[in-house]
Amino acid sequence: MKFGNLENLIYLIFPIMIFIILIMGYLKKKKCLDILNLSNNKKLFFIKIFFISLGSFLVFFSLLSPEKFLENQEVERKGNSVYILMDTSRSMLTKDIYPNRIERAKLIAKNIIKDLKGDKVGIIPFSDSAYIQMPLTDDYTIAENFINVIDTNLISGGGTNVYEGLVIANNSFEEVGSDNKIVAIISDGGDYDKKTLDFINKNNIKVFSIGIGTEKGAVIPDNKKSGFIKDENNHVVISKLNSSFLKEMANSSGGKYYEVNNLNDETKTFINDINSLDKNSIKNEKFSIYKKYYQLFLGFGLIFILIGYFLKGGIKYEK
Repeated sequence: MKFGNLENLIYLIFPIMIFIILIMGYLKKKKCLDILNLSNNKKLFFIKIFFISLGSFLVFFSLLSPEKFLENQEVERKGNSVYILMDTSRSMLTKDIYPNRIERAKLIAKNIIKDLKGDKVGIIPFSDSAYIQMPLTDDYTIAENFINVIDTNLISGGGTNVYEGLVIANNSFEEVGSDNKIVAIISDGGDYDKKTLDFINKNNIKVFSIGIGTEKGAVIPDNKKSGFIKDENNHVVISKLNSSFLKEMANSSGGKYYEVNNLNDETKTFINDINSLDKNSIKNEKFSIYKKYYQLFLGFGLIFILIGYFLKGGIKYEK
């Protein structure tokens, strides 16, 4: 026999207090009856105290969750490892999608994590460079907290170097021995890069890319100068969704391309596709099986309290 909730030991004070109050009540009642030259049935009154005190102690005992160990069971957990590569380049500040691309991308990432089923997820922001903000984990609450702090100031520069993000993700997959290497790239696009395509195919990385933005595009806010980003000719830069390379990465790896803008959001389709993939064994977890006995003590405790409560211990007769 062991106890599952020893932190409830503090509640032992309640049956002790109940016992003390009952005894003090008895003594006070006896004193009053003595003054009036009356008496009561002492034996019945002590039985009443016994039942109420025992019942309250059994209720307290049930709060400790008494249990008996039965056996250990090993359960195989299945799932995939998914890295979310989040574009944090300056173009992600563009407001052609509400409220802007970076905030919408963060919302997409949260929705992905919320609907994953047993998969491990990691987060890699990328711009001119990349780094692992959160390694692969199945703690989705922590993952959402990491997403909240992502912005375009995380990485210096303002370019879109997805290659470095893929290298870091692949190294992490290799370290944990992941059979399925799945990467979700959330970006407004980038220039064609053969080196990136070769790396994806060589390392069997399955890319699911999510293009965020519109083909019409919009100006890029310059938060440092409270204006808009301009090119070398002092012309305002218009950032447009460049989906061609995102599509090529997805198609060449056996993945799929999705698009998100104010009129179309294919995030749900992406989540369904991820959850439909074959799951690999992530790890085996051991669970200890116990038989609970708190119901027994709670039931008898309540019965004893009711018996004690309804006993008429205050029968009086003259001496």
